[in-house]
Amino acid sequence: MNQQAHVHGPDCDHDHDHHDHPHDHGHVHGPHCGHAPQEPVRNTLKDVGRNDPCPCGSEKKFKKCHGA
Repeated sequence: MNQQAHVHGPDCDHDHDHHDHPHDHGHVHGPHCGHAPQEPVRNTLKDVGRNDPCPCGSEKKFKKCHGA
């Protein structure tokens, strides 16, 4: 069984109305997908000291709760 990956794009030359080829029609992010750039994920616990209260609200010190 020889299957090759297929990505739909401007150079795609097969008929899109026929579904005789097994592949996922999912979204592939790329330079032309039209989505806005995502903001990077920030580490909110970066500025919490080990002896500060844990930001989760447990009233424990950070080092005894989520800082382990």
